[in-house]
Formats: sequence, C-alpha cells, structure tokens
Amino acid sequence: MRTHHHLLSKILVSGLVVPALGLIGVGANQPNTVQAAGVNVVTKTDNYRSPTQQPEYKAVPKKYRSAIPVQFLGINDLHGGLSTTGDVQIGSKTYKDAGTVARMASYLNIAQNHFKKVNKSNNTFRVEAGDMVGAAPANSSLLAHESTMHVLRAMNFKIGTLGNHEFDRGLAEFNRILTGAKPAATADKLVKNYPHQASKIDLIDANVIRKTTNKPPYGYQPYTIRTVKAHGQKAKVGFIGIDTTDLPHLTLYNNYKAFKLLDEAKTIVKYDKVLNKKGVKAVVVLAHTGVASENGKTTGDVVDILKKVNQIDPKNNVGLYVAGHSHQYANAVIGKTRVVQAVYTGKAYDDTQGYINPKTGKFVGLTSHVYPVLSKKADKKVKSNAKVAAIVKDADKRVAPKVNEVIGKAGTNKPITGRLHNTSTMENAAGELVVDGQLYEAKKAGTNPDFAMTNTGGIRADLDVKSNGDITWGAATAVQPFGNILQVVTMTGKQIEAALNQQYDENQHYYLQISGLKYTYTDTGNKDQPYKVVKMTKENGEPISSTGTYRVVINDFLHGGGDNFFAFKNTPIVGSIGSDTDVFVNYIKDMKAANTLITAPKLDRKVYQKAGSAKQAIIVALPIQNVFTVNE
Repeated sequence: MRTHHHLLSKILVSGLVVPALGLIGVGANQPNTVQAAGVNVVTKTDNYRSPTQQPEYKAVPKKYRSAIPVQFLGINDLHGGLSTTGDVQIGSKTYKDAGTVARMASYLNIAQNHFKKVNKSNNTFRVEAGDMVGAAPANSSLLAHESTMHVLRAMNFKIGTLGNHEFDRGLAEFNRILTGAKPAATADKLVKNYPHQASKIDLIDANVIRKTTNKPPYGYQPYTIRTVKAHGQKAKVGFIGIDTTDLPHLTLYNNYKAFKLLDEAKTIVKYDKVLNKKGVKAVVVLAHTGVASENGKTTGDVVDILKKVNQIDPKNNVGLYVAGHSHQYANAVIGKTRVVQAVYTGKAYDDTQGYINPKTGKFVGLTSHVYPVLSKKADKKVKSNAKVAAIVKDADKRVAPKVNEVIGKAGTNKPITGRLHNTSTMENAAGELVVDGQLYEAKKAGTNPDFAMTNTGGIRADLDVKSNGDITWGAATAVQPFGNILQVVTMTGKQIEAALNQQYDENQHYYLQISGLKYTYTDTGNKDQPYKVVKMTKENGEPISSTGTYRVVINDFLHGGGDNFFAFKNTPIVGSIGSDTDVFVNYIKDMKAANTLITAPKLDRKVYQKAGSAKQAIIVALPIQNVFTVNE
C-alpha cells in the first residue's frame, strides 16, 4: 500500500460528544462533531453570504471588550484566476457565477472595514495558502503571472506560503516574480515589456528546504511574527508556512530535486515551540494541504496533520489553520484549531475574527467563516474595485492579439466540457479530446504511438466555443496551460494495466483520460482497491497482450510518477513531440486545415461491469501491490 498523503483524501471518522473547546469559540452555526483518534472534529455550515450579516461579527462580546481584536482574511489556490467565474458551493448553498479578483478586492475591503468599525481595530492580516499562480488563464500565464502578483499587491496580501504550482516554472522563476526582478534575456516579449514590481508578500516556508543547506531557499523564513495592539496593550501573532509533502508527485523532478520536504505536523510542532519561546502564544498556520467539509463531515490531510500535531504536543498554540490545495470548501474545528479553506480561483474568501487575551497572549473567541465573491447580478450594490480591475484590463489588452487568434472550428457553439462534468466512469469530453489530439500529433510526428493517456488534473478548463463556433488560442491553452513535455514511451500490456488499476487504489482521486484503447473494469470487494481492470483492447477490438510492447504518449509529469501513477515511472522514452499546450493548439489547427469540425468525443472508453457479469479477462489482473513495489 502507498504511504503518502492523499490529495482530497476522504477518510471518514466516527461520531463523539461535542468537546469543550476551551480557547476557541465555535460560533453560531450548527456543529457536527466526530472524533479522529482522540481529536474532535466539529464541522460547521456557513449560512450567510457576507460578514456584515454574520451575527457574531456585529458586536464585541462583553467578555472580550478588554481583549485585543484580530482578523485574518484568507484565500487559497488563486491560480492566476483574474477573471475566472463559476458556481461555488459554500456549506449547503450554491452561488452562481462567483469570482473575479476585482470583485474579491471589494469584498475583502468590505470585510476589513466592517471589522474595523465594530472592533475599532486595524489588526487585519490578509494571507494566502499557496498556488497563487500556475494552471492559469492567458492574462496571467502569458505574462509569466506577473499580472497576478500585481493584483495580490493591490489587494494588500502581506503573508503567504508556497503551493505546488509555485514550482511549475521552477522556484527561481516564482521568486523572480515574487520579488519583481527582471526576466531572463530569452523571455517572451510580452513578459519583457510587462512592468516588474515586488509583490510585497512575506513568503514563509518551514518545510521546503534545500538539500545543500537544510534551510529554506531564497532567504524565505519558516515563520513571521506580527505585533497587534489595542487598549494600550500589545500581543504577538506568529505565522508558520507549510507546503504539501506530496510535492514530488505534483511537479516535475527538475523542479523539486534540489529540495527536501519535511513532515508537515512535525514542522508545525517545531516552530510552534520556537514561537512559544519568543513569547508568541497565538499561532496561525498557512498550509497548502487539503481538507473538505461536506455532508456534515470534515476529511482530508489536514485532519491527519492536526491529529498528529496534537499527539506530539497537546499543548500547542495553533489557533487557526488556513488550508489550500484540494479546492474545496471547509469550515471546521479540529481539536482546538479553526480550519478554513475558501474553494479556489477567487470564488470565495475566508474571514476569521477573534481576540487575543493580553495576559496570556492566546487566542480567545476565534470564529471562522467562508463567504462567496458574489457576481454583479447577485449583488448589484457592490462594485468591482477600480484599481484591481485596471490591472486586469491592462493584462487583457496586452495578451488579446494572441488570445483571440482563431485556430479552429467546432461542430456546435456549446463548450466541450471538462473534469467538472465527468461521467460515472470518470471520462470527460475535453480530456479525451486532448488525448485524441496527442495521439494524432504523435502519429503525425512519426513516433508510431498506439495509445495516449493524460492525468485529468492537467485538464484545467472546458474548451470554450464562440457563438459562431470559433475556437481561439486562449480557449485551447486554458484547457492545457502547463506546457508539460509530451514523451512517447514503451510499455508492456501489464504495465498499462497497472497504470489503469492505479486509478482505483485511492478512490479515483487521480484518474486518466485515454485514447486509442478501451477497457472493462469490475468490482473487487477490496476497499483498498475497489475496482480492477479485466479486459483491455485497442480501438478496433484487438486484445492487448500482457507481454506485448506498446508505445504510449504521456507527459513528463506522469513519466516521473506524478499523481502517484508509478506504472509510468522510468519507462523507456523513444521520442518527444513538444509541450502539451502546443500540441493541443496544433491539433485544433490541423483539424481546421483539414476542414474537420471539433466535436466532443463519445465517452465510452471505460466500461464498468458489475462483479459476476464481466466477461473473461483478456489479461488476468494481479492485485496492484503484486505488480509494483512502491517505496517513498
């Protein structure tokens, strides 16, 4: 079995009595309490769409009037989503067409001004929990994400941490845009001509360290301390930065090979104690680690991390944990720690308010909520922030000639939908269109491939289509923004089977889109491996032999074992056909040149058959642990 954390892990925990939460107030919404190995988990449900409506944010409780008020406004996984909109579910409510950074800026200002008015305090901190950039639309990615850093600066975000996507172009490049340094001489003209300025974000990183120095890179500090004041008294707040230890499975080897990833929980405990010795008893963790609150339960890596933190040091002072990475809504109390996550791409933000006891220096009455960034239609009274809107407008203008170039024609004017519209077999039209394109272009390049496969995490958007059926360069690159290199590798039928089976040993948190082959899978009765492949064929129905050798197009992320698909790791490379972004663009162009309309593929490549009804397997599927021995 694998022994690493799982992105979007869904480890459910059993019920228990609501604990006495001590220093952390649980707020007004109805809790659902469970226990994870001695650590109580209280799941909350947010019912209000603005902090101005929140009952506990309307006045200072009498018992806290002599305490020091504090506010933490947080975001996570912005991904350069300057203009991104979409539906967002917060608690039991769904908000339509939420998002854009210009509207987010206005809502953050409203939240901060409301806190200031009620508490007569300027003790507000704007923080982010990683993946500021990467997997982004063209108005960020074509400008090397410097437009996103300009926006974060304009929104006054002052403290942040690393996510896995900060490594997409190498951490040195991220540090360049963080600090506003000039780009390399080989950079694109668009990037060279864009204004370069420091983001003013204090980047904290406690568990990503250089192998050569055992210290964080680029002078980043593991923590930072801020002083807060009220009523003639002072206190200190400490912030610890944490990245997911899944990083080696989420970026290219060359991007992380210089670094060591330290255990999240042990690192938090270490620096909590360091801060304690410095007189800091109110600690906030900004961590790019996943969590989700849904159906009355909170699950994910954060539950496991905080469980371990409390096992190591039950007296820790971690009062708030601002999470990221899993793109989910979360609002919970785990042990004595408030946990929040505000979905992703600027559709929501979290607002945590509370107090610090000036005598003990500890948090009291801490309460967290998550709110949507409402559309103009949903909230006509709130206008977009003019300063932030101007940055986005300028970015749009700079990239418009490239973005608006028409490269192809679709059969209808409807979008070809991606991973938010999967079938029950985890297929989606945009994903399979991508791999169809990769297979086509690899054949055109003379590499003689049999199949193509890609990780669905690389399919970042629907393929948008104009009303007249036009497909633009910007629409295509939004689907495939990473620029991963596509390689043609040789694999045996048994290795291909193993790769397909590896979709099913983590509850399909990671899954593939496939081209050139079809397969049938069925139940196993094993909760650790609930499904297995029982039949594989080429598109023409020809069986795939376990001992046969085949050529498969994959990206270099998968070739390094990315998303825990270890069956692809170190398979022999026989050719390369360029970046996934360019290949998808070229495929659409080639279809246009051939007068072929782009249409959504038929989603019938993965076939589920209930146990007992599946036909005799062409390949006998071995248990996954007998196919590969995994040591991490």
